[in-house]
Amino acid sequence: MSSILAAPIPTPIDTWKIPLAALAAQRRNFQKLLNPAEQARAARFVFDHDQERFVIARGALRTVLGHYLSAPPATIGFNYGPHGKPSVQECALEFNLSHAADWAYLAISKSAPVGIDVERLRVPSRHGWLDLARRFFSASEVAELTAMPPDKQTESFFACWTRKEAYIKLHGRGLSLPLAQFSVSTAPDSEATLRTSEWLPGDVSHTAMHDLSAPQGYRACVAAHTESSIIVCQHQWADLALKKF
Repeated sequence: MSSILAAPIPTPIDTWKIPLAALAAQRRNFQKLLNPAEQARAARFVFDHDQERFVIARGALRTVLGHYLSAPPATIGFNYGPHGKPSVQECALEFNLSHAADWAYLAISKSAPVGIDVERLRVPSRHGWLDLARRFFSASEVAELTAMPPDKQTESFFACWTRKEAYIKLHGRGLSLPLAQFSVSTAPDSEATLRTSEWLPGDVSHTAMHDLSAPQGYRACVAAHTESSIIVCQHQWADLALKKF
């Protein structure tokens, strides 16, 4: 009798889209959830707008994690990796948070390290995005971006950028990992994939990516370290009261 190898079970990933501007009226409630270190970090922002976005994003993070952990949001403790990536103390739950302008995106997994990134598409400088790509992206990514029609280059740049950011945030490395040491797909309508990784070659077969739905003018992507594919369930903030964890 021939044996049949079962296909790996897909890894479930939850993502949450958090409307920072729409939650501005709840700023004081969110601020009460922050610990002293987070309060101090918020106070260091020069502009009130930036402080507000940080407080809401961090308070919303605690609120969502509290539902998953069945714990009061204000009591959740965090550990921090060598490059600042947070994790929940004494808990295997994996998460990652990113925010840009009026939106924050949160990824949560019960079984795999995750990274997430959201970016607001911005008008390029007079040199265009290719100049920045040549400084930081891999040679293959630059070649693909250069071949894009001019009207597609901004979205292509940010498609590439969010995929790369999701990957380095997955590893908790931030920009300490040179962006040219790995390559992702760049076409905005193509499947998000890690194509090469000179830094960790084995990651190509152990990294799954998925582009997320985003408001007009934004791009977002999530990445997970897993031997299988991923199933991404995208939640809105309004779903929080309805979801059972």
